[in-house]
Amino acid sequence: MYLTPYQVQIHMTEINSYFFFWAGQFMYIGKAIDTSTHDHHALQLALSFDQPFFIKSSEGSFKTVKAVIIDSDQAHECRTNDNYFLLLNIDPQTTLGRALKKIYLTGQAVMELPPEETAEFLRTIEQNLHVHPFDSHLIHDITRQYLCRLCALEEDTDIDERIQKVMELLKEKNDDTLKLEELAAEVFLSPGRLTHLFKKQVGIPIRKYMLWTKILLALQKVFETKNIREAALYAGFSDAPHFNRTFRKMFGLYPSSVLKNSQNVQAFWK
Repeated sequence: MYLTPYQVQIHMTEINSYFFFWAGQFMYIGKAIDTSTHDHHALQLALSFDQPFFIKSSEGSFKTVKAVIIDSDQAHECRTNDNYFLLLNIDPQTTLGRALKKIYLTGQAVMELPPEETAEFLRTIEQNLHVHPFDSHLIHDITRQYLCRLCALEEDTDIDERIQKVMELLKEKNDDTLKLEELAAEVFLSPGRLTHLFKKQVGIPIRKYMLWTKILLALQKVFETKNIREAALYAGFSDAPHFNRTFRKMFGLYPSSVLKNSQNVQAFWK
């Protein structure tokens, strides 16, 4: 018998906190915390594994929801009832981000997501997190499939080996001295051709991908060292305040808040 979203049987109390880092996406799974009114540049999907929660946007008073998408740069406030959540942040300039905005957020700051597809997605995620050891690449694929179904996009195609090499180079050396022209020369493309091919293949502009890489490298280092200044310099930010400002603009909170409110964190990079 098919379970409705409000009949989903899950056991997230056994799950630690997890962070997944992908190109143009940042996903947290774990206990949520209440937030005061804030905004962030990333689109956000907020999905509760447990009971419905309350959200208030600039459009009006609190309303009860189970799963929503929140537009970029829109002030909102949450009352989470101490639920377990999946929070997925997506850069609005990505192919997925633009498609989600067009379908769900035209004239809306906050929109509820389809309940059946979302319930199935959460069940699949929960089942895979209870497999030890679980496959972080499979978590990525499950999430990607769900997002593509939401906005009727085709699944990923194989990425050109030249673009794969550029992505690896950015992970190895991601600072402001790495120029687009240098990257293009490494894979024998013109800068214009590299820019076009990268956006088509990866779904995010290459310069925005470079910024995401810096943010995620720094955040991964924060989890390893618990030292925000060291992490910021490691990833190519000029200093800790620069990293803090960039992170807060994208996600609506400071890196220290993420670290403080996350116990038994495990982080994964793709």
